[in-house]
Amino acid sequence: MKAARLAALLVLTLASISHAEEPKAAPAPKVPAFASADDFTALRMAYAARPDFDGFWNLDPEREAVMAAIQSKDFPKATSLAKPWLEKFPIDAQLHYLCGHFLKKAGDIPGSMHHFHCFYGLMRSITSSGDGKSAKTAWKVISVSEEYALLNEIDAELIDQSLVDSCDKMHVRLSNGTETDLYFDVSLSLAATARQFAPGKK
Repeated sequence: MKAARLAALLVLTLASISHAEEPKAAPAPKVPAFASADDFTALRMAYAARPDFDGFWNLDPEREAVMAAIQSKDFPKATSLAKPWLEKFPIDAQLHYLCGHFLKKAGDIPGSMHHFHCFYGLMRSITSSGDGKSAKTAWKVISVSEEYALLNEIDAELIDQSLVDSCDKMHVRLSNGTETDLYFDVSLSLAATARQFAPGKK
């Protein structure tokens, strides 16, 4: 009996020691901080507030030169020309997207991921401003280019367009065949255009 009790006591002691020595679970690692939708929104709004801001940046000769290189399929030249343009206009989502693809094909994966990060950050900024389902909850954009960048990303084919309460009402067909209306608040773009044509503007 003494031997049995001694053995049982030894088992309990060893179990207690084993339990005490078990390492505690490490805290779950956190996702590193990176630019949020709010950060990209602040960037876009800062550009929209500039006195010299032109919402029709897609018509700028410097940008048109980039697009001409793309049309001629000279992607290295397009990427080279896009670099100084995006340094000046980092809010140009479409060119970020295109540069992401060109650099991926060229094998520059870090450069590609940078441009995709900027593109989707800008798209997140737009889509976090509303749900796009009505004029009251319209997506706030600062240019027509932003509207089409988002429509292209969600594979929405434009059928018809009209202006409703400072909003572009886009009647579109989605990739699944569904037709719906999407609303973009273009008040900032309209204000920028008005500044460009204000009396005394050179």
